[in-house]
Amino acid sequence: MSEIENANDILNRVPAEFRPLLNLDHLTNWTLDRQREHNADLSAYEAGRAVFQTVLRSQHVVGDRRWAARWRAWKVEKHWNRLVKASRDAANASESLRTTYADHVRTVQALPAQRAAKAEAKADRRGKVNDFTAKSLNKTVGAMTARPDGDGESSTETAGQSVAKGAGGRPFRGVNDLFDRKGA
Repeated sequence: MSEIENANDILNRVPAEFRPLLNLDHLTNWTLDRQREHNADLSAYEAGRAVFQTVLRSQHVVGDRRWAARWRAWKVEKHWNRLVKASRDAANASESLRTTYADHVRTVQALPAQRAAKAEAKADRRGKVNDFTAKSLNKTVGAMTARPDGDGESSTETAGQSVAKGAGGRPFRGVNDLFDRKGA
């Protein structure tokens, strides 16, 4: 039962005859046995259906119309058809159970590694965002504190733009220059 770990309290609630099925090897053998049984039943049901079809469809009663025997036979045949379909579906379901449980076991075993990789990628992403934010803030602080006091047009805030005159007649280069900064 290597697939189920640290679940003793849960395993104690599972009936003893089904506990081995939690092991993939045991489940594989069990489902293959069920498939063989259902396929054997399917063969028997198909043979029985064929016999009943042949016998019941050939029973003509005097005064029958063209398809009367076939309609009478259909009432019995539909139950045979249900048996055939149920056996076929049961065989397919047991195979699906085996493959789905195998996928489940592989997924559960792979989850810790996937989650660790995702956490590492998230940490790397956060580190890159933090570096970018710090760089941006440093540039902003540098641009705000290294502002020339005079009319110097060497400010980097208006790269490629000409210095415009504000309402008070003094030049401004950006949004911050439009406001009087007293006490800042």
